[in-house]
Amino acid sequence: MPKTVEVGRTGFVWDGTEHRFLSGEVHPWRLDPADWPTVLDAVAGLGFQAVSLYVPWFVHETGPGRFDFTGARDVEWFLALVHERGMKAMVRIGPDAGGELETSGWPRRILDDPACQALRPNGLPYLLVTATGHCFPPSYASRTVLREVERWYDEVVPRLARWQHPDGPVVACQVDNELGYHFQAHTYALDYHPDAVEGFRQFVGDPTAEPPRDGADEGVLESRKLDWVRWKEHHLRATLATLADWARAKGMDRVPIVHNDYPRLTSPQDLGALEASGAVDLAMADIYTTRHGGRFVRDLVRHLCGSSRLPFLAELGAGWLTLPWLLPTASIPYDEEVVSLRAMLGGARAANVYMLVERDRWYGSPLSRKGERREPKASFYPRLHDVLDRLRLEELERVAPVLLVENRDEGRRVAARQTLGGIVPCFNQVMPLDPRVTEVPSPDTDTLRTWEKGLGDVVDAAGLDCDHASSAALPDLSRYEVVLMPVLDRSHDDGMLDGLRVAAGRGVKVAVGPAPVDGLTGLASPLDAARLLPSPVVGRDDERVDLTVWRNDDRLVVVAANSCDEDVTVTLRFEPGRAAKLEGLWRDEVVGVDSAGTATVTLAPFEVQVWEATR
Repeated sequence: MPKTVEVGRTGFVWDGTEHRFLSGEVHPWRLDPADWPTVLDAVAGLGFQAVSLYVPWFVHETGPGRFDFTGARDVEWFLALVHERGMKAMVRIGPDAGGELETSGWPRRILDDPACQALRPNGLPYLLVTATGHCFPPSYASRTVLREVERWYDEVVPRLARWQHPDGPVVACQVDNELGYHFQAHTYALDYHPDAVEGFRQFVGDPTAEPPRDGADEGVLESRKLDWVRWKEHHLRATLATLADWARAKGMDRVPIVHNDYPRLTSPQDLGALEASGAVDLAMADIYTTRHGGRFVRDLVRHLCGSSRLPFLAELGAGWLTLPWLLPTASIPYDEEVVSLRAMLGGARAANVYMLVERDRWYGSPLSRKGERREPKASFYPRLHDVLDRLRLEELERVAPVLLVENRDEGRRVAARQTLGGIVPCFNQVMPLDPRVTEVPSPDTDTLRTWEKGLGDVVDAAGLDCDHASSAALPDLSRYEVVLMPVLDRSHDDGMLDGLRVAAGRGVKVAVGPAPVDGLTGLASPLDAARLLPSPVVGRDDERVDLTVWRNDDRLVVVAANSCDEDVTVTLRFEPGRAAKLEGLWRDEVVGVDSAGTATVTLAPFEVQVWEATR
């Protein structure tokens, strides 16, 4: 059957029209079904026309082969209520559901089965500590696990498939949740399950190959360590391809199949490569931070813009949870304002607010589990919808003339140098990043990071917005005036370099360094990139302020974000005659632009403001 919903450039396309997708997360199985109508009405009252929901395996499986879809588990009744209101839905079918669940949504019988457990290099199961308990998470390479997952899909997918648009509200289906070795992306932490080892041997074409267990092991060749890194990247994509194929084959074949990752952009994650592989139709990312992480939001959105056909934040945090060991993550309403504005005005074209409706193990949501509004948070979202409606960003292009490319070949070498394979660093169980202490010291690592930061600093100093991408999945390079990538004095993937050379032959300024590459502009220092950069459409005289510019032939929109904790007065520079005044759309203000094309504005700590420039 042909698809009735497609992924567009600025949203999902159905009935011949591209629609902005801004949804709110609701977990009906955590609410009283009697409150579902009131809750959905409240969601719509905040301006949302879509919801997102997990359909957790462990909620519905009451025993091996026995399932319950009644009462609070009646997901079809919930979808019927969504459809009655003319709203849309994204369903998230697992097998992993996260959601601060003690088993992350898996039936406990699977996690307790040694044949299913992901293993560390010392042969012991990996212990995942959560805010609500602990478990031994499964190996996605385990044949036993995959057989069980397919049985779950046999049960759940046909129930949801009949609610696909236009017969129902479902416009997207997410398979799994943040598939990244259970937040343990450290190269040698997971997975040494026998079926994973067998998969690795098939990948390298050697039936006797042993996977490396630590980057510090000098008895293992670097090539074998790199094989392990590549295998883990391949395994993630292959697993998601299997889940997506099952979902489609069992009936979910009319809407996009999507997946979300936690915001780690280095190996083994690669949003661009995942999407380019065809494993899923859309690769999304999650973001949780406070106002202090504004540039973290900026950089993640830039990566989505350079990597995905539809920059989509699958979990845009609202409220907070309690992390392991009671680490606080409480946010204030201003945090959510800053993060949401930086995301939605900085390049994200779609988002899901998580959690829009409060439930157990989550606090501070804009709506209570009864559908009651929580002020001032609730009032923020009608304002956001109103500003997006007035801005009509779908008619505009974000001005990003530069692409910064992460050299995936070099990134894999950094990953291969990680250590502590037999010990799972507890810090890594809380935060999705790798402390430097887990790396073998290397001048190459230091040089790579110096160049990555240096190139980014040069672009920021010039006042230019940019996109980020991985060299393993380059976007259409003709979209950019300048492409920059660090290259060390090593061999690299010829296909990647050929793509850069083709772009250079078509007039794109492609520059690399410190090692030279035939056919590309060489850089002796990151500072040398400054001479290649174009002038910004709108300039500014203070690097603490980030600008995002949107335009078409008729309109010019400027978003300014203060990235520090003090007032900043900044002068904006326009082409003379381009603007006579700036009309504020988030904070109601009008700023004059003088005959020289300059305007002076003051931004409060971390403030985000958006103006439309009028002649």
